[in-house]
This record gives sequence, C-alpha cells and structure tokens, in this order.
Amino acid sequence: MKVGNLVQLQNGTRMHWDLPTGVALLAEKLPRNDYLEYDWRVIVDGRSIELGRQLEQSAVTVSECE
Repeated sequence: MKVGNLVQLQNGTRMHWDLPTGVALLAEKLPRNDYLEYDWRVIVDGRSIELGRQLEQSAVTVSECE
C-alpha cells in the first residue's frame, strides 16, 4: 500500500471510529521510533485519523495511485 491509495477499512475499524463509509485515502506514512516502524494518516469521511500499519492486512484496496 502507498500514499494516494483508496482503501475500504474493516467493519471493526469503522465501528470504533463511527465512520459511515469507511473508504479512506492513505494520506501519509508517519514514522515511529519503535519496532512497528510507521503508522498511517488517513482521510476518511471528512476526518483525518491515525491508524496502525495493521490496516495493510485488513483493508481492501479500492483504487491504487500510480
């Protein structure tokens, strides 16, 4: 996954953040200072939120950025 991709977040993430559609734009990779390496800033349903990189295993790519 890379910046600019559109993804459909899993239902658990949608429910936790109260997101009506759960379609997210991957906006930025945020570096971390631990073994997890990075998080993602996503734009979803008019909000900017930070999610762990685990979304890469659970989200479905809707559209890939070139």
